[in-house]
Amino acid sequence: MQKVKAIYCTENGFVDFLVEPKYRVYRHFTIWLYLILTLLDGGEAGEYNGNYYLYIRIMWMAYFLAMVYFNMYVLVPYQLFKGKYFTYIVTLTGLIVVTFSVMRQINIMYFDPHRILPKQIKLSFWREILAAANILTLTVFSSTAIKLFQQWKVDTTRMAELEKATLQMELKELKNQINPHFLFNMLNNVNVLVTKDPVKASLIIVKLSDFLRYQLYENNAASVQLSSEIQFLTDFMELEKIRRDDFTFELTVNNSEYDKDSFKSISLPPSLFICFIENAIKYSIDLDNPSYVKAGFTIVDDKLHFTCINSKAAEPLVLSESGGLGLANVKRRLELLYGKDFTLDIRNDEHEYEVNLILPL
Repeated sequence: MQKVKAIYCTENGFVDFLVEPKYRVYRHFTIWLYLILTLLDGGEAGEYNGNYYLYIRIMWMAYFLAMVYFNMYVLVPYQLFKGKYFTYIVTLTGLIVVTFSVMRQINIMYFDPHRILPKQIKLSFWREILAAANILTLTVFSSTAIKLFQQWKVDTTRMAELEKATLQMELKELKNQINPHFLFNMLNNVNVLVTKDPVKASLIIVKLSDFLRYQLYENNAASVQLSSEIQFLTDFMELEKIRRDDFTFELTVNNSEYDKDSFKSISLPPSLFICFIENAIKYSIDLDNPSYVKAGFTIVDDKLHFTCINSKAAEPLVLSESGGLGLANVKRRLELLYGKDFTLDIRNDEHEYEVNLILPL
């Protein structure tokens, strides 16, 4: 069965570092390390008396750190993630302008009096904000990116799990429709023979018990051996041969007589082929001429090729379409199980109906 995969990539170490909870401590350590390394830069050491250059650096690094965590744990969760995009941008921009102006005023009032050397370049208020924009971008907006990455992973994981649960429910529902559909047709066959030929009807009932055993104990598994499916299809066509005159069938494996042990290592989802065999038998009914069904399994390049050919009556019987869910359901099951990795071709001409199905192994 094809497994549903999460959309996000877990093999990218950088993305994992940004979003995985187990790396949270390391992410915070990286932020602090960046601030410490910036703090150790002594570029302003000769411009102030004593250790005031260090106090200034601590003040500004504390400011950037506060902005990072306030943005990460307040603005992003309560505004950005709630769809208030315009409010988030306005709030963050206004917060930067207001807090930066306060920090600038503190710097002018408490630290500039201790400056030994005058500023080489005097900038206006807005030009100072622009000058600090690079650091703000690396710190504040990088925290937004991290939170967006984390939310992206949570959302895609939830979507993948929901999709997987939905597909499993749909697969189960489709299989639950296909199995009763098959048994319904079998019971109709018995009903026809009860009065017409009680001996054949009794034989079919005995065989039907084997089918029910298969349905109960093997067909409910996630996968079954291909050899069991082939034996099941063979028994089904043998029952039809008992019920109908002038009906023949062939079931070959690798263009040779069926060898039960040759396919024991191959497992597939159950009930993938019974619908095609059932339809082949139903639409090959001809009261005036011999009819046949030819089915075969071949393995080519790690792919399983299934072919089913049935004769068509010169004057097809008018069959009830009520309950005809088998073929539509099996097509949907194939799409859910294999995505685009399978091929289903149907040829319908004047004398024969042919199904060719290719599945990956």
